[in-house]
Amino acid sequence: MDDSGVRRVLIFRVGRLVCGLPATAAREILPPQSATRIPGAPDGVIGLVNVRGGLLTLFDGHRLLGQEPDPSAEGAILVVDHGGRRAGLAVSEVSDLLTVAADAIEPRDALPGVDPHWVRAVGHREGRHFVLLDLPAILAPVFGA
Repeated sequence: MDDSGVRRVLIFRVGRLVCGLPATAAREILPPQSATRIPGAPDGVIGLVNVRGGLLTLFDGHRLLGQEPDPSAEGAILVVDHGGRRAGLAVSEVSDLLTVAADAIEPRDALPGVDPHWVRAVGHREGRHFVLLDLPAILAPVFGA
């Protein structure tokens, strides 16, 4: 993400943690699906899901971010795109699309208690705080750097 102007951020929840990704990285939101396990897959990968005849690697946002799944949430698969590759991220729920000013985003060390490896920054808007996830870091175990 660049550091000028405003950013559109897709807001979603992983357990109790409110997260965001650049809206340009999100392709679609799907209902939860069962995945086919991949033997030897890195930790945090649930498996493969079939999306309209194509296979999509599904990452577990809860496991990656150390969050317990919310039993009251339906769940969703957030389909994301990075470097021409698509993947799914299992989340508790997708909730909003925000426009956030660049000065409302702070360095990732501003959020204690969350592994900074997966977090790019911390944002806030109208009293709501969220972590901006580092999508390349999340996808790197499967797709490389």
